[in-house]
Parts: sequence; C-alpha cells; structure tokens
Amino acid sequence: MNNSVKRILWILIPFILGVTLVRVTTSPQVTLTWETASEVDAAGFRLYRSDNPEGPFTLISTELILARGDPLVGAKYSYKDTGLIWGRRYYYQLEEVNLTGGGERYSQTVTSLAGAGWLLALGAGAGLALLGFLLQLRKPAPAAESQTPGPPEA
Repeated sequence: MNNSVKRILWILIPFILGVTLVRVTTSPQVTLTWETASEVDAAGFRLYRSDNPEGPFTLISTELILARGDPLVGAKYSYKDTGLIWGRRYYYQLEEVNLTGGGERYSQTVTSLAGAGWLLALGAGAGLALLGFLLQLRKPAPAAESQTPGPPEA
C-alpha cells in the first residue's frame, strides 16, 4: 500500500469511527421545553407526537404532566421523548388540561430531529480524524537505506 493511501486511511478510518460512535452510543431522544406565563385552572399538560406535520398526532405523555405554576406565575417544564429513530424529524403539539378534565390543544406545532444530531457526529468524526492525522505526522519516516562508498573494486 503506498504512502498516500495510508495517509488517507489514517484520517478516514477515525472519522468514520467517530461518527459511528456517536450514532451507537447516544440514544435518539428529543427534549421538549415550554414555559407558562400563568396557570389559571390548569391541572397539567399532555404532549402529542407525529412524524408528519399534518398528523395524526399520538399521545406520548402517558401520565398527565402536573401543573406546577399558579394563577399569577407560571412555571417551566421539560419532557424527554425517547425510543425514537435517530435522525428522524418529529412534530409535537401541547395540550393544556384544566381542573375539570377538559383540554385545549394548542395549534402551534414544533419540530425537532431525534438524536444527538449530525453536527455532534461530524464533530466527533472530525476530532478523531484530526487525532489520526496528528498521530500519522508523528510517525517517524522510514529510514532510507544509505549507501556508503566502500573501497574501489579492482
């Protein structure tokens, strides 16, 4: 194998390894956050997900996400949606449930990609590729065979 192929492999293999490690070691998830300004008669919230912006949306929060705010001051909320497919785009809707059990689903749909994201995967791959490149530079060059002149042949 010639030296230029070896140099390319010293960069390419760590890059592929870095991208693969991120894909394999990070679970595909989406963290949803929202904040309320006030919570008059709010019992809690439900979240719905779809892989199509038009729906249908399926309930993903199996238990009611209880309201923590009060009528004058709202609260901040966070929910991790897990068990997703890495790199797939998902669409979400939020429903506020009142104290009587009725609900109002907000028409706004938010979207997110599941997983750590390609930016992190490519960054890890680039980092390992750089490491491979630097290690390849530190490798001593093969010693050239030196020919020392000897006594002349007769």
